[in-house]
Amino acid sequence: MIKIFKFLFISIFIFAMAISCNDNGQTNIESNKSNQQNISNLNESNKNISKIQPNTQTVNSGQIGIWVNGQSKIMTEPDMVEMSVGIESTSKIVSESVQTVATDHEKLISILINKGINKNEIKTSSYNINPQYKYTKDGSELTGYKVSHYSSFTYRDINKIGDLIDTISYGPKSIGDNLRINSINFSIENPEIFESKLRENAIIDAKNKANEIAQFANVILGNPVYISENSPINFTKQIYESDIGIARMAAAPSTEISSGQLTLSFNVNMGFSIVK
Repeated sequence: MIKIFKFLFISIFIFAMAISCNDNGQTNIESNKSNQQNISNLNESNKNISKIQPNTQTVNSGQIGIWVNGQSKIMTEPDMVEMSVGIESTSKIVSESVQTVATDHEKLISILINKGINKNEIKTSSYNINPQYKYTKDGSELTGYKVSHYSSFTYRDINKIGDLIDTISYGPKSIGDNLRINSINFSIENPEIFESKLRENAIIDAKNKANEIAQFANVILGNPVYISENSPINFTKQIYESDIGIARMAAAPSTEISSGQLTLSFNVNMGFSIVK
């Protein structure tokens, strides 16, 4: 009987050990699989990093060198003027204001054509009808309607601008008190003829600046690696409304408008390499 118990005890012990070994073997196999998967993921991650790195390493390499701004200017006299002239009328009845403005506008067109201005170059820039109110502590009261008609045109006989202003501002055929002069802009009809020289001088200026910087820094200047231009700047010179008013008040017997000179400017940005 004792021998039977010993045999059963030994058999149970051997069976338990076998199960334990199987569990540990399975765990080890799964652990090995997990480790292999982690290694595979790490290798794949390294591959992705190696694909990205070459692009990120080249950032800012284009900033190496000497970067300068070149400028050029030319003084010249304008050969045309662009004017903005308006007619305004206020009346208690809107139809009266509209009629007054229409009549004065016909006078204006007639004067401009007689002065040699091409009708195709006269255009309406704005037309407005606005109610006018008087504001009191008790509220607002409608006092009338203001109608305005603004036109713009090009005038090439710039030495006779004062005479043109006189003709439309006073006299038997003038617009009179309803006239408004909004702006006078002197300009050049064909600014393209100056562009080539402006561009050349701007590039020469940039090269001179770069050579000077290289000399001061004790380096050798290389070839241009970047060029960008800021082309034609402002080819107009404006006389503001306040200045026009002063000129008109001083008119006795005629108004004088001075065109002066225009400053044409041009800019280029250039980058040069450095020879080490």
